[in-house]
Amino acid sequence: MPVNYDEAVDYYDATRGFREGVVERYRAALLDCAGAESGSRILELGIGSGLIAAPFLRAADDYVGIDLSRGMLGLIGGKLAGGLKPGLAQADCRHLPFAAASFDLIHAVRVFHHLPAWRDCIDEARRLLRPGGVLVIVENLPPAEAERPPWGIVQDKWDEILRGLGLADVGHGDGIWITDDGMRRYLVASGARVDFLDLLRFIEKPVSTRVMVERRVARMFSSDWSIPVALHQKAARALIDWLEEECEAPDEMVERETIMRALVARWQ
Repeated sequence: MPVNYDEAVDYYDATRGFREGVVERYRAALLDCAGAESGSRILELGIGSGLIAAPFLRAADDYVGIDLSRGMLGLIGGKLAGGLKPGLAQADCRHLPFAAASFDLIHAVRVFHHLPAWRDCIDEARRLLRPGGVLVIVENLPPAEAERPPWGIVQDKWDEILRGLGLADVGHGDGIWITDDGMRRYLVASGARVDFLDLLRFIEKPVSTRVMVERRVARMFSSDWSIPVALHQKAARALIDWLEEECEAPDEMVERETIMRALVARWQ
């Protein structure tokens, strides 16, 4: 099953949000790479709380979003002014409640690594696209030359602790990243033309190692939600000990440049 983010409603925007202007730049880059025109019908898979959707909705684009989490969908209205009412549906992206050939552009940002049945989601997106339509799958990736930031250092230590406690299957399960060649091969086999491009670079909000540890301890990452509570508590104590005893400059606020990298698939 895909991950349902109901558990993250209270803190999602605060921990996953962008600096001012980033999502507006994303909208411009997405429309440009897809060749979208005024009146193009757009679907976002995994719209969540509307962080990405907001500039599309404010621009009155023909925009629809789906998400498994009813709680996350409930946050979207608060981001909009002037009585805007986005088209929303609570749905699994394997089974979407729309007619075939009803969208010109379908996109998903930071979603597919949560989808064990990602092939079914791609097939469903293809069903919904009109001839010449475009599927854009986006993930945030660090530049190749980037140093390991606090969130990466904490992730590495957390995985090490979990493995030491006997939890071998750490991470995001059976989802897929666009860096995995399996996705490209699957799309090409389906008849798609596939391109990769960097939509934009942006600076993430600053964060410290201590803050990232606190988020781990508070179970704010979906990859931790399936961990038994007692095991998570034991791992959290070990992570706090590491922070206090071994970590240098735990309160230093660090920024990182991140790339929004896109896989763009087109079917004739």
